[in-house]
Amino acid sequence: ALARPGSCVSDSAKRTVVCVGIAVQDLIFGLPELPACEGKYRARAFASAGGGMAASAAAAIGRLGTSVELWTRLGDDAIGDAIVAELETFGVGVQWCKRTVGQVSPVSAVLVDDRGDRLLVNYSDPSSDTDATWLPVHRLADSAAVLVDTRWENGAIAALDAARAVGIPAVLDADSAPVSEGVLQRATHCVFSREALRQRAQTPDITAALRIVADMTDGIVAVTRGAAGVDWLVEGVLHHQAAFQVEAIDTLGAGDVFHGALAVALSDAMALPDAMRFAAAAAALKCTRFGGRRGAPTYAEVQALLDT
Repeated sequence: ALARPGSCVSDSAKRTVVCVGIAVQDLIFGLPELPACEGKYRARAFASAGGGMAASAAAAIGRLGTSVELWTRLGDDAIGDAIVAELETFGVGVQWCKRTVGQVSPVSAVLVDDRGDRLLVNYSDPSSDTDATWLPVHRLADSAAVLVDTRWENGAIAALDAARAVGIPAVLDADSAPVSEGVLQRATHCVFSREALRQRAQTPDITAALRIVADMTDGIVAVTRGAAGVDWLVEGVLHHQAAFQVEAIDTLGAGDVFHGALAVALSDAMALPDAMRFAAAAAALKCTRFGGRRGAPTYAEVQALLDT
């Protein structure tokens, strides 16, 4: 079920979206409820799956039937081997995944309860090289869009600058704080999580926070709020897309799927409200499936939900 969905492939299937940022191996444990204290707990379900914001967005893009590459840094270890191998099953181009001897590839332990809520512990090797001069940014001249996360600032800036130079959509997945102003200023679409937006704007008020951050960039500023949907500003006017009502089983990776689907929609030149609706539908479908990004939907599945 990882193949492109035939006649339902998006218009951007022959053009590439480039994702730049972190790739992780997730060890996912399903529990009735998240632990409240120390002790031993027995999981009801288990999955070992790839994670990480940019990597999961890339996997979601591949599942949607769009050509995609991931530019990332990994260790030359067994964890990195597993990450690369799984990305390839989604159709993600991994030729620009830099492997470094002696570096530990990122890994996370994820607990997911019966409501779909999660607790995550991540390890990223602090010795990872931050250099981004090796990135093939010239390839963006023939690309449809770029998506970056906040975990590799030098890589994000290099990709965003190149995307701006050639005039393609540049999506920032601002799902974790801090979000530097340098990265924020370069993206055409800055999509925050609630917590990252609160920390960046220093206020819990969503509308006020969006307006504060909008003054820092000429890009579109948005925030995903889970079951409360997504809000965004265009020229000072607040817009809203409600979340699709589904029975959530696992929210792990839902934000990454949203960002990946948004990049696909923008690369297809969808109007922004339609792009947000498309991304919201993709994220909702992912929440109905256990296993992190393995629950990412196909283009046909998203279209079927939109048609209802």
